[in-house]
Amino acid sequence: MSAHQDGTGTSPAAAVGNLTDLEPGEVLLPSFVVEQADGLYVDLEQRIDAAELLRFVDRVAIAGSFFAGLDYAALSRLLYPVTPTGAPAVRNETGRVRIAAGLRRFLPERQMLYKEVRLTGRDAHVEYLFEPVRIERVVQRPLYGVDAGGATVVTGFEEIRQSEATSLDVDEFVMILWVRNVRAGIDVAAVRAAIATGVTGRVVVARRVAPKVGADATVSEETAALHRDDSPAILPNGRIDLRHFKNRFPQVAAGTRLLKKVPRRFGECGIEVSGTLIEPPAPRDFEIETLAGPGTRIERTGEGEFIAAARDGFVDIDMQSQMISVTEKIINRAGVSIRTTGDLTLSGDEFEEHGEVQERRVVQGLHMSFHADVFGRIVSRGGQVHLHATLAGGHIENPQGRVVVDGRATSSIIDAAGGEVAINLAESVSLIARQVNIKQAVACDIVADEAMIDEALACAIAARRIQLGQAGSHRHVETLITVCVPDLSAIDRRCLAAARAVQVLEQRVATQQKHKEKWLGMPEVQSYLAAVEHMRAGVLTLTAAQEVQWQQATQKLARPLAELRTLDDELAPLLARLARRREELAALEQERALAAGGISCRIENVSGEVTVQMRLVEPGIPLFHGLTAQDMKQKLRDPRARGERLFSGSSGRFEWAWTPPPLVA
Repeated sequence: MSAHQDGTGTSPAAAVGNLTDLEPGEVLLPSFVVEQADGLYVDLEQRIDAAELLRFVDRVAIAGSFFAGLDYAALSRLLYPVTPTGAPAVRNETGRVRIAAGLRRFLPERQMLYKEVRLTGRDAHVEYLFEPVRIERVVQRPLYGVDAGGATVVTGFEEIRQSEATSLDVDEFVMILWVRNVRAGIDVAAVRAAIATGVTGRVVVARRVAPKVGADATVSEETAALHRDDSPAILPNGRIDLRHFKNRFPQVAAGTRLLKKVPRRFGECGIEVSGTLIEPPAPRDFEIETLAGPGTRIERTGEGEFIAAARDGFVDIDMQSQMISVTEKIINRAGVSIRTTGDLTLSGDEFEEHGEVQERRVVQGLHMSFHADVFGRIVSRGGQVHLHATLAGGHIENPQGRVVVDGRATSSIIDAAGGEVAINLAESVSLIARQVNIKQAVACDIVADEAMIDEALACAIAARRIQLGQAGSHRHVETLITVCVPDLSAIDRRCLAAARAVQVLEQRVATQQKHKEKWLGMPEVQSYLAAVEHMRAGVLTLTAAQEVQWQQATQKLARPLAELRTLDDELAPLLARLARRREELAALEQERALAAGGISCRIENVSGEVTVQMRLVEPGIPLFHGLTAQDMKQKLRDPRARGERLFSGSSGRFEWAWTPPPLVA
C-alpha cells in the first residue's frame, strides 16, 4: 500500500497480506479488522470474541505501533462487553464498528516522552505526573567549502543533537498505558484536557469500574390488609382514646393475594484498570413456598408468583421464621405496650401473645394464651387464660373460666370466682376461685370452694374443701387455714316450716278424703255411680220407663251427690298445694345436703406453725362475697373474726371432716 506522512513526519504502519512482507512497525490485520478509506473497522458479523480482539491490540503494541484517531469508548465496548461500559456497539450500515483512523508507528524517541504511572487507592486509580516535555532530534548540518573554482560547495555533514519542546499525544498515551497494563477505565477526556491545557501535576488518568450490585429476590405487598392501623381509636362521643389503636389485627377473606415474589436482579461486572473483570456478588434467591404458612396457598400465573389466603382469618407474620399465615386466632408477636399495641379489646375467639404485656396495659378477650411475661391486666369473658411464663405484679380476671400459670406468679391478683386456677409457683398472690390447684404457694391469700396445694407456706387459706400435701410457716408467719362450714340455721328453719306446711296440708287432705269415703260407702251411691260410668262408656242404654226411674233415683241421691261434688272441688287445690310444698321441701333438703356435703380439711405433713379453724358462712353464697383481692389479707387474718380452733401445731398430720347436725323438728 502507498505510504503517506502524518503530522510528525512518520510513516504509517501498514497492513499487508503475510508475515514475511511486514516491515518494522507494521501489523498484520486479522480477518475481522477491516481497513477502509476512513479508518479501521471491526466486522461484527464474523462473531469474534473479546479475547481475539485483545490479542490483536497486544500485537499492535508489540509491533511498536498505536491506534491513531482511536475511539477508545468503542474499543472498550468490544473488549469488555459484560461490564457497565459494555453498551451495544454502534454499527454502521454494514455491521462494522469503527475503532480508529488507522495505525501509526510509535517512534522510540516518542515513547521516551512518557513516564511511569502510579497506582493509588488500592490500585483503584491510576495517576500520571504531567510535565512539559522536550524531544531530542539528531540533525545533519552541512559543512561548506570552496572548490577549485572558488565556488562554495557542501563538503560534508555533521550530526547535531537538538532539543525542542513538544507535547504528548492522546493516542500514544493510551498505547503507553496499555503497555504498562492499564487497559480499562481510561479517562480519555481527562488525558486530552491535561495535554491541551499543559497542566503540570498529577492527574487521575484511569479508574477502576466498580461492579453494580444486583438485587436480592424479595416480596411486595399485594393488599393493604397487611398494614395495621396503629392510630388512636376514636370513641363514639368523638374523643380520642390514646390507650387503644384502631385496627391492630386486620382480617382478610379467602382468596386475597397477600404477597408477590419480586425476582432477583443480577448485577453488572466491574473491571480493574488491568482489564480483569470484577464479578458482583450473586443476588440471593428463595422459593416462595418457604414463606407460605398455614392458611395460605401458592398461586402461579402469568403475572407472577403469589401467596394468597386459603381461608378467612387473621394475618400472622412470624418475623423469626419469615412465614406469613392466615389463622383463625389472633397472634401477636410484638408484645402489648403503649408503643406497640396500646390496650387491646379483642373481637376474636382466641388470642395468642408471644411478647411481654407491660404494666398498666389491659388485654380483654376470650381464650387467651401468653408465651412471655405478663405485667399488666388480663380480662377474659370466659374460656381459658394460659400463661406459659411469669405473672409479675399483674391482674387476671376470668370470673367463669380457667386460669393456668405454667411458671411463676408473684405479687399479683387472680380473680376467677366461678372458675378454676392452676399455678406452678405462687408468691404473694391474692386469689379467688371456685377450685384452686397450686404446686407451691408462699405468702398467698386464697379463697376457694376447693383448694388443693402441694406445699403451702405462710398462706391464709379459706375454703370448704382443703387438701394440702405440706403446710408450714415462712419468715415467722404461720399458715392459717379456715374451713368454711355452712350455717344451716336459716335453711333448717325453712325446711321445718316447709315440713310443717306439708303436715298441715296432709291432715286437711286426709280429713277431706275421710268425708268423701263416708258418702262413697253408701250402697245406693255406689250403684248410681257405677251406672253413670256404664252409660258414659256406652255399655248401658236406658228405656223410656228406665229414664223415669233414673230421674227419681237422681232426686233421691241429690244431697249425697252434691256433697261429693263439693268435696272434689275442695280437694283438688289442696292436693296441688300439697305437691308444691313437698317439692319445696325436697329442694330445701337437697340444698342442705349440697351445702353440708364434702366439707373437710386434710394436711399430710405439718412442718411449721399451722392453725386450722372452723368458721360459719352463709350457704349458697360465694365465700367472702364482695371481698376484693386487695382486702383479702386483712379479712382472712383478722383476729376478731377467728372461729373455732380445730388444730394448732408445728408437726404431725391433720385430717378432719365435718358432719352436719341432723334436722330436728
